[in-house]
Amino acid sequence: MVEKIKKYWHRFVGFIKTPRGAIITSLGVIILVSLALMGKNNPLAAYDIGQVVRKDIISIVDVTGRIKPTERVDIALERTGKVSRINVRTGEEVARGDLLVSAAGADLYADLAEVQSTLKMEQLELEEISKTSRVNLDSAEEDAWDTIRDTYVTADDIVRSKADQLFHGSTSSKSFGAILVSGGTESTFGATASQTVDLQQRRMDILDNLEIWEGYLGDPEDVSADEALDKAETYLTLIEDFLTDIALVINSYYEDSASNTVLSGYRSTIATARTTISSALTDLRTASQAYSAAKAASLSSTEDQLQGVLLQEQVVKGAEARVNAVYAEIAKSVVRAPFDGVITKIDTEVGEIVPANTPIVSLMSNAKFEIETFVPEADIADVAVGNLADVTLDAYGSDTVFGAYVSFIDPAETMIEGVATYKVLLNFNEEDERILSGMTANVDVVTSTSPGTLSVPQRAVIEKDGKRLVKVVRDGKTVEVEVKTGLKGSDGDIEILEGLNEGDSIVVFTRG
Repeated sequence: MVEKIKKYWHRFVGFIKTPRGAIITSLGVIILVSLALMGKNNPLAAYDIGQVVRKDIISIVDVTGRIKPTERVDIALERTGKVSRINVRTGEEVARGDLLVSAAGADLYADLAEVQSTLKMEQLELEEISKTSRVNLDSAEEDAWDTIRDTYVTADDIVRSKADQLFHGSTSSKSFGAILVSGGTESTFGATASQTVDLQQRRMDILDNLEIWEGYLGDPEDVSADEALDKAETYLTLIEDFLTDIALVINSYYEDSASNTVLSGYRSTIATARTTISSALTDLRTASQAYSAAKAASLSSTEDQLQGVLLQEQVVKGAEARVNAVYAEIAKSVVRAPFDGVITKIDTEVGEIVPANTPIVSLMSNAKFEIETFVPEADIADVAVGNLADVTLDAYGSDTVFGAYVSFIDPAETMIEGVATYKVLLNFNEEDERILSGMTANVDVVTSTSPGTLSVPQRAVIEKDGKRLVKVVRDGKTVEVEVKTGLKGSDGDIEILEGLNEGDSIVVFTRG
């Protein structure tokens, strides 16, 4: 083995001594050093980065049980109360969910009316906030387009009617220099060759600009108001400069009194044209500023409205939670059939005050088999009668799933190996001949669901000074943000109620 290592080492040394080997080795070293430096200079290199996503959070209690023949269960009120009504008799068949016994609960229904009223008010407030529209840009945008159209008409008239008086020849190739008549002789006032060529070329460019301008006025959807305003200002500025240079030429030209009289008319025309273009530019810039201000106000309003909606949604969720809490208390003051069966015993009377968790009704299930399982103390608070469950049996493997529901929870603890547990019975949704007594059942009880909620991995949430925090990546750095969490999912994610937004980059894990 040692000889082989020496052999390969000599070969490697010989390779790097060659020109090709030296180049390859150098490049490898450079790449390794660069990667090391990049990792060292990147403040986020020590973190695993994830994102806040929207998904369904499902909480599951996972337990193992055994199939057994159905037996009688004793059902109790979960809240101390005075029995106000008994709806069944011994020997009567009942269906799952049927109301068996009710306890007086005037206080609970008063609480329910109050929290429902509060919920309705908060829902109306949410609707009102949602209806509050952002600053409407349509009016400001339409004003901008009106100004762009008006300035186009002005510019087109100035160029084709006013400035063109100083040009002669065919429409497509006019030359600069208006015709003057003096002493019966026609002439054109002079300009240098470079001035003539320059003004002629600029006239042609301006006419091309006017055609482009007219084109997007005919179909505004092809150009945004911002772009149209910018282009219009550019075109008007070019026309203003064009008129200024024409004025410089004609204001410096003097002949006899007859020609000067004609030139005075041209000078007045160009001067008026320059004033008109200057006013058009002012109007355009004013419209542009107004439109920009309207957009800024609209954006601010939209952001404020969005924040208001998000906050009010949380208020509504809180009100809904209070309503559900009262409903839960009301549910504790009645006894309902947890499954289809026959009443075998009623051990109470109307008017009797019954302590919580004291059996008052016995029920025999119609089902042939049920699942008996024991839920640890840490999980029992999450399990409730009626919770649905997915069940797999060892005999048939994990691909065969049977539907079931929680039918009974024993209020008394059962100690198993020094740990307090609570017996929970589940009934199958349907009878199946494959189900046999004694089989081992793997039960996933769905205790809670929160559809379409913001979530992050549970390990991204850290406890600090009594607060729950998440490190959010902003501008290449991490910032600790306080969050309010909700349901913990069985897949390792946790619901985020406040503090984060969908798509935020967060630190999931810090490498050691």
